[in-house]
Amino acid sequence: MRYDDLNTLPIKDVMARFGAQLERYRLSRNLRQEDVARAAGVSRMTVSKLESGGGTLETLVRVLRALDIEERLLQLVPDATLSPLDPRSGQAAGRQRARPVAAPTADQPWTWGDES
Repeated sequence: MRYDDLNTLPIKDVMARFGAQLERYRLSRNLRQEDVARAAGVSRMTVSKLESGGGTLETLVRVLRALDIEERLLQLVPDATLSPLDPRSGQAAGRQRARPVAAPTADQPWTWGDES
């Protein structure tokens, strides 16, 4: 199943897929649920519940930390810094618009600018 199909699945099924993926990751590292539970400071049943699509955010963070992939949790939500064009960001003040070239006045003849 593709990731863009997730928005049509019930939340329960999305959580079950996430838990199964977490279990596959743990198994790929040759770790037992008991090993992860001990490192996370939770019970083996708590890890099992998380891998079944249940659990809490705190449990998830603990298990991700035990698997040494905690930093990936912060990648779930994009950084919401303000746009450089937004005046509230403080970055817009440093940029200046290009000044327009003054148009010739009536007493100056128009030229292409490449005359010498």
